[in-house]
Amino acid sequence: MLARAVLLSSPRIVHGFTDRTGGVSRGRFESLNLGRRWGDEPANVDENLRRVAEAGGFEPEELRLVRQVHGATALRVSALTPGAEADALWARASDRPVVVGVMTADCVPVLLADHAATAVAAIHSGWRGTVANVVGATIAALVADGVDPSQLRAAIGPCIEVEAFEVGEEVASQFAPAHVRREPGRRPHVDLVAAVRAQLEDAGVSRDCIERVGGCTCRNPERYFSYRRDGAGIGQMLAFIGIR
Repeated sequence: MLARAVLLSSPRIVHGFTDRTGGVSRGRFESLNLGRRWGDEPANVDENLRRVAEAGGFEPEELRLVRQVHGATALRVSALTPGAEADALWARASDRPVVVGVMTADCVPVLLADHAATAVAAIHSGWRGTVANVVGATIAALVADGVDPSQLRAAIGPCIEVEAFEVGEEVASQFAPAHVRREPGRRPHVDLVAAVRAQLEDAGVSRDCIERVGGCTCRNPERYFSYRRDGAGIGQMLAFIGIR
């Protein structure tokens, strides 16, 4: 049900990346769907969240989400308003009890916390968000609030990996050549994980403080939901983090 990062393990931090197992949803949402967007029974989503919260060590009502739009806006949870749009949420210890989260089904989820557990962030970085550098924007917001980026730890969760992320030239051209795999006779493939890792380092996160958690969402249908593999109308996974 939950994968956790060693780097984020702390008595003061709750965090996790869900997969698609251990829930009560049926059909294309089977079984641990946390998204309400595509028509799953609300009661099933509620029960799935209850199970995740119990396993994760937080109360369901503490979870804060935002409408994700594949951009680079990072909002502090205390500034959330109804209908707010962003692709990252962050919080300080003074905002608790609160858990920030993002929903994914191929896009890259990134969780951040500083060593002293005074600040946390959850980031949704699809290919558009990666091009827009939502990771850098989120860390910049934390830095503006007094967080030292060299004290941050990051976990990159389950997402589509380079072998499965075939794209057109119009997408590939927006990424650094180092993050595009080109082979004769094949369309380009983009390495979102490498791109996000580079953005974390460019923003001041030490290479040794970045951890990869989980596998490829597209190539593991029994474990993960994948928009690329199954199209719209499927379940979504949750990446969450909060300060106890």
